[in-house]
Formats: sequence, structure tokens, C-alpha cells
Amino acid sequence: MTETAEDLTRRYLVPVARINLPSEPDVIHLSVYQWLPAFQGWGTGMAICGHSAQQGALLKATVTCEGCLAYRPRYERMLSPGYRPEDDDPEVLRDRLAAAVDERDRARRWAVSLENENRRLEDQAREAKEQARVATAAALNLQRQTPDAAQRTLARIREARSWTAVWVELGQYFGLTAEQCGVEARSRRLGDSL
Repeated sequence: MTETAEDLTRRYLVPVARINLPSEPDVIHLSVYQWLPAFQGWGTGMAICGHSAQQGALLKATVTCEGCLAYRPRYERMLSPGYRPEDDDPEVLRDRLAAAVDERDRARRWAVSLENENRRLEDQAREAKEQARVATAAALNLQRQTPDAAQRTLARIREARSWTAVWVELGQYFGLTAEQCGVEARSRRLGDSL
């Protein structure tokens, strides 16, 4: 610890001697060490455990008071730069805990929602794969049948003696309606072209 002008606004924990009374235990305490503008010097107060202590820091002494050692982490946190008093306020801490619990619960609900959406998408993907498999099988089956069906249709068209017979065969092969076939046959018979 240094006592420079920049440090005058900071407070430190330092070892201090017990007050010389027979009722006080023979231990080294911790106290807050701070610049006292009224005295233009550094000073200490009571020990952080609540016992009285002598004025002045014992910079090289080892703290032996159990109470001071127990409070030390809290005081170090409170004296560190950037400390906010609300960090130790039970009401603020309760509010922060409640907010953290709410955030955790929202995250859990979101995770469940994402899991449900993931399952739905996986089901859709499985269904799409099955549909693709069925469509592929149908396409392969149709591909095997198409050359034979085309040859048979072509043979029947060659044997047809009228435009109506030609368009009946073409309609069956291409899946046209009877009306479409009739219109095409009439159009060819009359010499019109579409």
C-alpha cells in the first residue's frame, strides 16, 4: 500500500493492534485505513469485528483475530474500486435473484419450444423423405413402363383408320379428356390446326 495523492480517496484494510485493556484478547485486528482531511493524515477506526483497536496501522503484522478474518472478504469487496452498495443490499439481491430465476424459466420454456419445433421439423423431414422415396419408385416404375407403352400406342396409331381413332389412342397415352380428344380429331378432320 502506498500513500500517494492519488490514493487519498481510497480506503484500505490494514492490521491494527488491540486496545490495551485486560478484557481484550491478545490478537491483531483489521481496520479500515483512510485519509482524514480534518487531521491531514491517515487514520484507522475500530476493528472490523467490532472490537476497539489502537490508532495507526501495523503494516507488517499478521492478522490473528478470527472475527476480522471472517469479515475480511466482505470488507475487501466493499473497499474495492467500482463497488456499489446495492451489491450487498438484501432487497436488491433478492430482486436480482428473482430476475435471474425468471430469465432461467424463460430460457427453459424457450428450450422446450425449440425442442418441440425441432421434433416437428424432423417429422416433416422424415415425411418428405418418404414421399421422395415413393415418388422416385413411381418415376422408376413409369420409366420402365414408358418405352413399352409408347411402342404399343404407336402401333395402335399406325393401325388407326380415322382421326378419331388416332386421338383416342393419344388421349389415353397422354391422359387427355374425351372432349380434348374429340376437339383435336374434329380439327384434323376439317384440316384446321391449333
